[in-house]
Amino acid sequence: MARTTTIHHDIRLQLLGARRPVSATELASTLRVNRTTIARAMADIGLDLLTMGATRSTRYLLRRSIRNIGNRWPIYRINDCGQAAQWAELQSVHERGWLVNWTKEAPEWGRCFIDEHGMWCGFPFFLTDSRPQGFLGRLITNRLARLIALPEDLRFWSDDDALIYLQMLGDDQPGDIVVGEMSLRHALAGAGDIMPTSIVLEEERAERFPQIAAHIAQNAPGSSAGGEQPKFITWIQQSPDDYRSVLVKYTAPMDQTIGLRWADLLACEFHAHEVLSQSGHAATGTRLLDAGGRRFLEVPRFDRKGPSGRHGVVSLFAVSTALEGLPRDWNDGASMLARSGLLDEAGQRQIRMLHSFGELIGNTDMHSGNLSFFLENTIPWRLTPSYDMLPMLWAPSAQGEMTERNFTPSPPLPAFREEWQQASVLAVDLWQRVANDIRISAGFRLIAEQAHAVVDRLRNRF
Repeated sequence: MARTTTIHHDIRLQLLGARRPVSATELASTLRVNRTTIARAMADIGLDLLTMGATRSTRYLLRRSIRNIGNRWPIYRINDCGQAAQWAELQSVHERGWLVNWTKEAPEWGRCFIDEHGMWCGFPFFLTDSRPQGFLGRLITNRLARLIALPEDLRFWSDDDALIYLQMLGDDQPGDIVVGEMSLRHALAGAGDIMPTSIVLEEERAERFPQIAAHIAQNAPGSSAGGEQPKFITWIQQSPDDYRSVLVKYTAPMDQTIGLRWADLLACEFHAHEVLSQSGHAATGTRLLDAGGRRFLEVPRFDRKGPSGRHGVVSLFAVSTALEGLPRDWNDGASMLARSGLLDEAGQRQIRMLHSFGELIGNTDMHSGNLSFFLENTIPWRLTPSYDMLPMLWAPSAQGEMTERNFTPSPPLPAFREEWQQASVLAVDLWQRVANDIRISAGFRLIAEQAHAVVDRLRNRF
């Protein structure tokens, strides 16, 4: 009798400690009872029990509730027309596991991210970029973390914390994914009625941008001296029916040494966008504006379309951490994705060219978060337009110091020679534009002339 009264508790203990789905046969063997006893006890476990497979392939897990938000959440995607549809359901299970059940047919890439039991390998990668991060993320958490009882320092956020945030406040994250009904309602409401405070009229940019920057400076947590470029997101209204979502980077006042250097770098980034867009590698429409003693770089968001449409995107960082770990560089990441069938040879060549271009303009910040792909259900994936491409070699140090830098780009490896040559033509063009731009300080124009000579000599040798 005692064994009968404890079997239900024993099963729960076994499922709680399991790191994978468990069969009735395994449970029966461990607990030294027959399968019939296990089957009867399973019926009493209730909604916490998750059943996978059928007949003798059936496996069991226990769902894990997170705080007061349950253990399963719908995942929606918003298309380029602003229409939402459920894409999947996310479920949390014990031992910090996750399951994704697709509403329709699984994406072609889905098999790359699950184990032999159908368990997701860590937190789903397509939600990673939706976590608050960087300068904008710190602004968000400084304002909202206490309201939803989450750590104010993003470094201490767990996957559970990220999910709590996303299903409550994740209505306008990068890409097209929205988690939970609450965030979806907010996303659809916002798309239908853009709040006037979030719109900047085209003719008011010179007045409004400095006001927004000043407001952020008064309320921003900590300092951005460590390299996080101050920025904000807003809507530009160019006509009554023409809205576009933009990311706006800005400098400290340009009468400060650091502000002037960042102004030069933002102008370089503008020219890099221009050069790359003309060759089909970046979006068009990037603009520079000097106003209120600061410089602003306005970049259209490629994950947004019109007032309500969205496009799915995912960074190399998010994908690589779910596969083999962070790559050494973009080329290593491209090879990683190719091995998994996510990227074809054309995509690899494009990445090799962009990486070479970055090296030839002194971009020392080509980390895996600065390369992204459109998240489509089919593979191979396509690269998004290039972004954050600027000569960070000459950025002020984390302590705000300005030091001399040696610009010594490497010659191409034989296997990358063709892409390197393409990049070198664009890099020479970039440096020439920078050297001729009177908006850039005389000191940095001299740097551009010297860099132009270095790249041109290297290009002629190889």
